[in-house]
Amino acid sequence: QSISSLKSVLPGQDAWRTLLQTLRTKVFLSLSDDASAEQASNMCGKVLRLSPSYSFTESAKPGFSVITARAGGAKGTLGTSKTYREQREPLFHARTFSLLENCQAIVLPYDGTNARSATRTYLKPHYLPRERPYWRAREAGQI
Repeated sequence: QSISSLKSVLPGQDAWRTLLQTLRTKVFLSLSDDASAEQASNMCGKVLRLSPSYSFTESAKPGFSVITARAGGAKGTLGTSKTYREQREPLFHARTFSLLENCQAIVLPYDGTNARSATRTYLKPHYLPRERPYWRAREAGQI
């Protein structure tokens, strides 16, 4: 079920929110509509990330003198700087939810005591051998 379909089926404006709050662990598979993906992204929360900013400066005196009408040796400087600033970004962007492949999910886990932060999870189908890791099965084309 997408969040948009829950909104359309349940009566009232906030009934879908009430239903989602009762579910402690939330598992998001691939979401095709933008509204559901945006809501899922908001549920996962935001984190502080450092984003770089680059600055280039140049200053130069003209190499030609207007007064003497002669070419002269120009003086100049070049400068670069890189600064970082903290920026709040979603832990998972909305587009991430639409790009999830088969056997992948983003999970908001609840361990019975505490809610944990959202994480990407790789789900291995039950019919594959237990001793074969997800990535080996994916390389072999079984997933």
